Amino acid sequence: MPEPLNTIEDLPDGNVALYYRVKARQGFLESARELFHLVRDAQERFPNRSRYLYLDIEGHRNQEGGYDSDMFELQSKFLTEFLMSYLTEARGPLAILKNPLPQDNMIPEALTIFDQPPDTEHPHPRN
Repeated sequence: MPEPLNTIEDLPDGNVALYYRVKARQGFLESARELFHLVRDAQERFPNRSRYLYLDIEGHRNQEGGYDSDMFELQSKFLTEFLMSYLTEARGPLAILKNPLPQDNMIPEALTIFDQPPDTEHPHPRN
């Protein structure tokens, strides 16, 4: 039986474990939105408890064996530069990340993702 795609588990030590698995057919936007909502849901259900994210990714490999651009961006940009501030620790295929600061529990109500074309200075919303 496959493991659930995304779960929030109340741990005996008072922390919260978040498990998220990106499906092979998901892209960056869907994965980022679902991860964001998983973190928000954890804050709502277990306010201010330390959150530990476990991230798995199905497929999404390029010809060289690395991750495709969507999953590389999800791990190297979205997780490290945005979502990590709302977590205590994250474990994914590319790295184990520990937040050097206390996790931020003031999670925004909504997620807006901007796409910045390489030749401009003004970001554009991604749909």
